[in-house]
Amino acid sequence: MMTPSRAEKSLTIVIPALNEQDKIADTIDGVLPLARELLDDFEIFLIDDGSTDATGAIMDEFAASDRRITVHHNAERRGVGAGFEYALSRAKFDAITLIPGDHAFQNEGIARMFKAVGAADMVITYRDNQSDRSVNRSIQSHSLRFVLNCMFGFWLSDYHSMIVYPVKWLRQIAVRADGYGYQICALISLLQLGLTYVQVPVSLNAELKGSSRALRLRTYLELIGTIVSLLRRVPIRDVDRDQVPVDAGRTPAR
Repeated sequence: MMTPSRAEKSLTIVIPALNEQDKIADTIDGVLPLARELLDDFEIFLIDDGSTDATGAIMDEFAASDRRITVHHNAERRGVGAGFEYALSRAKFDAITLIPGDHAFQNEGIARMFKAVGAADMVITYRDNQSDRSVNRSIQSHSLRFVLNCMFGFWLSDYHSMIVYPVKWLRQIAVRADGYGYQICALISLLQLGLTYVQVPVSLNAELKGSSRALRLRTYLELIGTIVSLLRRVPIRDVDRDQVPVDAGRTPAR
């Protein structure tokens, strides 16, 4: 008796970085073997967002060793969203994800995300060890999640971890944010279309002493603008809703 063939796991991976010469190699060295092992095919876009250190040169070295890696150098800082949009417009696979270039996530979580590709329209990861971070950062993350859950009603475990998006849907929505709010805007816009998702846990690496990923005033203002635009449904374009599955819904967290 023949067993049904599984869907091919193909993924476009975007890794942006700004002045991360001490961490970008560790990030790529973690992602690349997992992609080779767990994905049938993949491509990696390394986005050098105007770095003034050796980040760009390190990226070029990796690209020279693997034809599936492409490097894009920005002359000046343009933000995570702009880099992601660059890769999205050139992605050749049906799914795309962004992995921070500062080695923020442990490899085990990235592996779980890769394994879940194709299980639903989206794979939404959630950070399961945020309590290990600074008190200030932990409070900020939990507060943001609570506010977004109350406002939009999706009750996700996390809105700002790694996410695998469907390329065809992401290309049809207007994401009006270039920085911290880009991913939140994209995710909620897609959820508003009724796409399915699974949630998988990932863990953060320990922060280096003295480092800070806390939200700054500018970031807060960007988030407020993003939330207002979402409440007004500005990001939603005229998409072909006939392509959205009738039974589209949300898959419980695993």
